[in-house]
Amino acid sequence: MAPGLAVRRAVAADVERLAQVHVRCWQETYRGMLSDAFLAAVDPAGRLRLWQHLLDRAEPAEAWVACDGGTVVGFAGSRRLPAPGSPEGHPPPASGDLELWGLYLLASHQGLGLGALLLDAAIGSRAASLWVAAANRRAIGFYRRFGFAPDGAEDVLPEWEDLLEIRMVRPAQG
Repeated sequence: MAPGLAVRRAVAADVERLAQVHVRCWQETYRGMLSDAFLAAVDPAGRLRLWQHLLDRAEPAEAWVACDGGTVVGFAGSRRLPAPGSPEGHPPPASGDLELWGLYLLASHQGLGLGALLLDAAIGSRAASLWVAAANRRAIGFYRRFGFAPDGAEDVLPEWEDLLEIRMVRPAQG
């Protein structure tokens, strides 16, 4: 891995940069899957409120940042699903209640090993599930390399121009 690249726990001081990176990652990742108008209208203030809610509290959420020379260039987060099932109303995944709710890197920092470090920080070798856009072949390939496979669950996000997502799961590793 190149010098200066690292992964660490996210802290409240990261919220502004995380909001910017979150929006930019969405715009890069979903280009071609969602309309340019939709991506241009993504509200950074909404992402700022999300990150403030997640990190600016006594017990911050399970979130990690990828950094290049101290500058946040990506993030990952995990959570325990509420019982029973997931918020989408699907039956609980066979992998249990640990969910990777997000893993994003700026396009400029993909392919450098940071994604693997973020995944390891967020869920380690534990059994887990995640949701990924069905059209995001690159992400699906990445997750397959780490033992994830589709379990047949699908969800359509009406507020995201009817984006189709699939759930991927993996058992505990090694």
